[in-house]
Order: sequence, then structure tokens, then C-alpha cells
Amino acid sequence: MDWSTRKKLGCFGMIGLVILLIAAYYVYKIFFTHVPTCFDGIQNQDEQGIDCGGVCANFCSWQEKSIVPLWARAFPIQNGVYSLVAYVQNQNINAGIEQINYEFRVYDSNNILAGDPVTGTTFIEPNQSTAIFQSPVSTGNRIPKNVFFSFTSTPVWTKTDPKYSVPQLTTANTHLTNTDTAPKLSADVINNTLFNYNNIEVVAILYGADGNAINASDTYIASLPQQSKQTVYFTWPQKFSEPVTNITIIPRLDPFTQSQ
Repeated sequence: MDWSTRKKLGCFGMIGLVILLIAAYYVYKIFFTHVPTCFDGIQNQDEQGIDCGGVCANFCSWQEKSIVPLWARAFPIQNGVYSLVAYVQNQNINAGIEQINYEFRVYDSNNILAGDPVTGTTFIEPNQSTAIFQSPVSTGNRIPKNVFFSFTSTPVWTKTDPKYSVPQLTTANTHLTNTDTAPKLSADVINNTLFNYNNIEVVAILYGADGNAINASDTYIASLPQQSKQTVYFTWPQKFSEPVTNITIIPRLDPFTQSQ
């Protein structure tokens, strides 16, 4: 082997050694100095599954309880225009859903779809029943008979601050007037906590003598500081189909967007 050939082989050997050392460095970085996270696709730390449970915010699928839809109904506003409400229950004490898609389908007495499906996105609070409200919805000449509600995306359950496992806001002084013409409802939403809350949807559900909901409405509170209250108002353009015997006011507080 002449000198030129030996020199070429030596150069190739050096290049190969450099490549090998670089590869070994990255293998070492990946497999021996990897910092565990909740997004690395590996069950590490004290995770109970891959990137779930333990220190991770997301719950593992077997730790979750499904959302329970209790009922869904359409309530008249005026001819051909309705409000849609789904009442659902979350039994997970310290877990909610930051964002989930849903769909309402409204059918008339002939089981014909009354308009296009109504879609939206919402959050789910931990450990409580809540109302998902959509309005106004036009059904044209069709009168709603049955309403079907479903979630259309896979729920991702996320740990929430333990304080949200109990309602942070309460209500009082509910007062309904003008029931024979254009009903008006007022109620106080009270924040007795030491935290400031923002962007609060408030849903009112009115029930008849048989315990079934007969109408609903919603409004919003931009800001409710600690140790304060605010009066909210709801109105309807025409009287209800029957007397109101019970009223539920639901302040919907998104635990994923609040900044104290």
C-alpha cells in the first residue's frame, strides 16, 4: 500500500471517528441525560401512564369518569327562534375539560331535522352540573319536538385547582316579575372568596310544576372582584307556557382562564 492510499484511508478513518463520536454524543444526550416531561411520550417521573397521572396535568383514561348528559331541550323565544340548553354532570372532583366540541340536533314531531346541526365549543367545570346554552337558533317553520346533544371531540381531562371542586360563586335574591306579559328575572351573583373572577357566563333555568325545565336564558359578568356581588338580569319577549315553580341560576366559571 503506497503512501497516498494510506493517507486517504487515514482521512476516511478520522472522518468516520468524528461521525461516530457525534452520534455517540446524541445517543448519550437522548437516553442518559433526558429530562422527563409530561409531553415526551415516555412513562417516567411518577406518571401512571404515558404522559398522564402523577405530576402530569392530564388524567389517564382509566382515572376519568364520563360526562353524564342529563337532558337537552329547546325553549321558545319567538316564532321560529329558540334557545337550546343541555344540562350535563361532571363527577370528576378535581378534573375538568379546557375545551370540548359539542353539537345540538333539533327534530320536529315527524322526526325531521329542524335546521342544520348547531355546534360550539365549551369548557367543563370539575365536580358539578352545568348548563350549555346556545341562542338564538332558527328552526324556520318547524316546531322542535326532540333535542339531541352530544360531544363531538374526545375529552381531555385536566387537573384543576382543588378550590374549584366546590362552587366559588353563589346566588341569592332571585326575583321573577311580569310573568303574564314579558317576564323579567333578576338575581345576585356573589363572590365570597378571596379571588377575583372574570368572564363569567350565568345561565338561568326555570322549571314548571312537574319538575321539567320550561325556559332558560343567559347573560355575562365581565368581572366579579373578591368579596363582592353583582345583580344579573334576564328577560323574555313573551309569557311562559306554564307557571314557574323553581329557578336555578348557574354561574359558569372557567377554571382554565382565571388569573388571580
